[in-house]
Amino acid sequence: MPVCPDGGLRTQTDAVLSCILSYCRHGMCVNKELDLQPVHGEWGLWGPYSVCSRSCGGGTRSNTRDCNKPEPRNGGKFCVGRRMKFRSCNTEPCPRGQKDFREEQCSLFDGKHFNINGLPPTVRWIPKYSGILMKDRCKLFCRVAGTTAYYQLKDRVTDGTPCGPDTYDICVQGLCRQAGCDHVLNSKARNDKCGVCGGDNSSCKTLAGTFNDAQYGYNTVVRIPAGATNIDIKQVSYSGKPEDDNYLALSDGQSNSLLNGNFVVAMFKREINFKGSVIDYSGSDTKVERINCTDRIDEELVLQVLCVGNLYNPDVRYSFNIPIEEHREQFVWDPSGSWLECNRICQGQRRRKAVCVRKSDHLEVSDQRCEDLPRPVAVAEPCNTDCEVRWHVAGKSECSAKCGPGYRSLDVQCMKYVLMKRQSERMEASACGDTAKPQTREPCHGDCLLESWQYSAWSQCSKTCGRGSRSRESYCMNNLGRRLADRDCNEHQRVVTETCSDQLCPKWTVSEWSECLVTCGKGMRHRQVSCTSGTGDEKMSEHFCDPSSKPPAVGSCELPECASWQVGVWGACAVTCGHGYQMRAVRCVSGTYGDTVDDRECNAAARPRDSQDCEMPVCPWASPVQSTPRPDNSAQLLTQWRYGSWTACSVSCGKGKRARYVSCRDAQGGVADESNCAHLPRPPESSACFSPCGQWRAGEWSACSVTCGAGRTTRQVVCSNYHQPVDQSFCDPDEKPATEQECTGAPCPPPYNRQRINDQPYGYPQDPGRHPGHSSWNVPSADNQWRTGPWGACSSTCAGGFQRRVVVCQDADGRSSSYCDERVKPAESKSCDSGPCPLWNYGVWGECTQTCGGGRRTRLVVCQRPSGQRLNDYNCDILDKPPDMEQCSLQPCPGSASWHRRPWKPCSVSCGRGTKQREIACVYQNQTKIEEEHCGHLPRPRTEKACRAQGCPSWKANRWRECSVTCGVGSQNRDVYCRLKGTGRVREDLCDAQQRLSIVQPCQAAECTHYTWVAGEWEDCNATCGEGMRSRKVGCMDAAMTPVQDDYCEPSSQPASHQACKAAPCLLWTSGQWSQVE
Repeated sequence: MPVCPDGGLRTQTDAVLSCILSYCRHGMCVNKELDLQPVHGEWGLWGPYSVCSRSCGGGTRSNTRDCNKPEPRNGGKFCVGRRMKFRSCNTEPCPRGQKDFREEQCSLFDGKHFNINGLPPTVRWIPKYSGILMKDRCKLFCRVAGTTAYYQLKDRVTDGTPCGPDTYDICVQGLCRQAGCDHVLNSKARNDKCGVCGGDNSSCKTLAGTFNDAQYGYNTVVRIPAGATNIDIKQVSYSGKPEDDNYLALSDGQSNSLLNGNFVVAMFKREINFKGSVIDYSGSDTKVERINCTDRIDEELVLQVLCVGNLYNPDVRYSFNIPIEEHREQFVWDPSGSWLECNRICQGQRRRKAVCVRKSDHLEVSDQRCEDLPRPVAVAEPCNTDCEVRWHVAGKSECSAKCGPGYRSLDVQCMKYVLMKRQSERMEASACGDTAKPQTREPCHGDCLLESWQYSAWSQCSKTCGRGSRSRESYCMNNLGRRLADRDCNEHQRVVTETCSDQLCPKWTVSEWSECLVTCGKGMRHRQVSCTSGTGDEKMSEHFCDPSSKPPAVGSCELPECASWQVGVWGACAVTCGHGYQMRAVRCVSGTYGDTVDDRECNAAARPRDSQDCEMPVCPWASPVQSTPRPDNSAQLLTQWRYGSWTACSVSCGKGKRARYVSCRDAQGGVADESNCAHLPRPPESSACFSPCGQWRAGEWSACSVTCGAGRTTRQVVCSNYHQPVDQSFCDPDEKPATEQECTGAPCPPPYNRQRINDQPYGYPQDPGRHPGHSSWNVPSADNQWRTGPWGACSSTCAGGFQRRVVVCQDADGRSSSYCDERVKPAESKSCDSGPCPLWNYGVWGECTQTCGGGRRTRLVVCQRPSGQRLNDYNCDILDKPPDMEQCSLQPCPGSASWHRRPWKPCSVSCGRGTKQREIACVYQNQTKIEEEHCGHLPRPRTEKACRAQGCPSWKANRWRECSVTCGVGSQNRDVYCRLKGTGRVREDLCDAQQRLSIVQPCQAAECTHYTWVAGEWEDCNATCGEGMRSRKVGCMDAAMTPVQDDYCEPSSQPASHQACKAAPCLLWTSGQWSQVE
């Protein structure tokens, strides 16, 4: 660290370069930035409120505060909290007939077409309300009058503009904020049903009625008077469908149509602006046609119903509120209302608000009660007379010419002066708008001193490779060696940065991925990753490359899903008693749908077994215990039967045959001798098949064959084809419905001679516990019988199903029992057939509508049963429905081809010059696209043309603020923003970030003067012996060693001017005793 000589500021040239941003401390040069503590910002005082944004109808005023008491420095925190706040002003309603506030803002752009294609120089702009997103309600969207084209003309509307025509909320700083019907921010005041702000619903009454008389044309339903609110009108369709022959219509009192006039009906939803009131219409394409208006209408409205077509009676229902008739003299204007805000910050006027009061008790009511009375002249008086605003020149810039005549800028500010307190305060420029602003530039003359840039050494490069940068400090010096402010030198000549280390950085290179390490399913794969030189021709150590960006050397991979073993259910035991075995099917499947593949695709080690032991009840009469031997497992695991798919049935109608290929395969899938598969049941190579030519039709069941107990009932089943009986061989025998079934009557009376249990003919064992497979035995008895309930409905409406019924065991008294004979238990379920499912049937194609150039032909496609019964389309699978229309006669007609031009696409750029493109196609007369060579005899239209969008935004900068220091080197800031000509500030992302102007620059104020204490030599001690004091002269000196006042130096570091001192000990006289006189 450099040392400052004599504890003072270094003045040599090298010292200037090293200590220019430092100061001397204890003889060492210390960096100011490193030594200072962070200073957190604090809010300053709130400024005065701005001028109201509106003159009536509810505007806003704002005031701000800055984070400057103190400003954050040295990394300190910025202030937290609101920088700006708002309050309402001029909330009284605007005079009737005045333009809508948003309409006023759009009309300011009348005659400006922004170089948009198709807009005339006399274009007129009107506000666009419908179809705007909620988040964009506070942007200024304006529509070209007489068209549906609209554009965003400003990023935000003026503060105080209503967010929409259907709300009292207002826009503030581009955001929609809550407001009441009294036009006050954050107010919750709302209109009552009578349209009175803050009212109690007592000033109006509801009128309602219906209309259902139909005559052709327009029928007047009701005349809704001026002042009506909450209008609700409905017209209910007579058929419950949108297609109705009755339509609502509106006109004003002079028979001017507002809705659905001249026999033209609007099908879709729309808004109607009627003298400032918004009327919502549902559109005619709805079952309930509706008209609503919550606003108060200022003129008479006539409701009509248009009846056409079949002249069905309309069903019109209406209701609305009208003011209760009051005598006009009961309400008067009172001019002595509360004072409104002053219209100026200084030397202004304020007015008393005229309020409407009830004459009887002077109670304040809504202004609407007095709107027909002449408003009194407002009482006014001067206000804010203790101050004045005027322009003030706060500062001047340096002369633009360094040598000779030039000019300099003047900082002209609007200032507020408080006369009594002799205080001044900076205001917005609009506050001084009543007086002409002085010139902001004046002539000047430069002193002809020459300036140039001086530099420090270059810093280290920011990167060791890959094109970095390095920088150096710059100082503006004149030809006399004096340092100047940076603004005195030519900014374009200063070079403080340059590129360095242009060689390419080492980079990671990767090889191709290896094969997946598995043959199916999910696995891993590998590749080589290495660090190479920037050119890629030299391999380097990995520490030269960035480890955080190293590509992975191992990755996942996924092949088709692995095949797996699928097992079937276990078959029946090979024996009926004793020890045996049972088998099941085991196959190798793959894919989503379980397709069977070769067994070699599955893991042989994981193959489930396809046989197992089974134990049946002990054989009752076999003395030696025997068991059926199992097949040899070794052969079983090595071979198996394989079979292919069935061939098509040999006949298309009736009984036929089908075949398939069956072979014995070894473990490798090769064909083996069939004797090796003899231990397995051989699948059949052929089977019978049946293609039904007819349909089974069943009659009604006959009466039960018995009057009590269990009996039988029968029915006739015939095979028919299209309602004609045919031979039964034409129907599928497996699907033939049952011709008889069991039935149960009332319980039969018990017999008089009951057999004993031991006399039963079935030979049941005497000891139930010894019977194999049973822990108890239910002995049947004649007193116990099976009872059945009725058959339930078939589980399927077509193509076969099943039916169930309840079967219970009951004794002679009808109680539940467990002693019925299981061998004669009636069936609990049976198959049922409701006939085949309906299918699509279609006829032949009709004639084509065109002979050339592409036409259409149609055919009849219906859903019907095989019997010919026609059904609705939803009874068949709609996805399988054959087409009922197709193109035909596609060959081109002579001379029928032409070029079809599609609309131009938007301009390729959002600003500046670009291109527009469109698509063209060669088509027939019916607009069917064909090859372009058919249009080769015609000139080809152009597909691209030049276009010009609005002007591109550019960076603009405000003037530089004051230097951050009063002496030495500091910095100054300025605001940089993106600006679009004609619009003002826009989003910064619309400008080129690389061309953004600098917002900070160094600045040089006057050189700082340093003061230091200088001490003289100590004087002699004031005592010649013993302890005393000595003194010296101590003074405050500037850099030129000129004495100045002591206040300029730091008191804490002032050297002492007095000091204790000690000399040789003082000699004292001592006396002895007196001697005697001789």
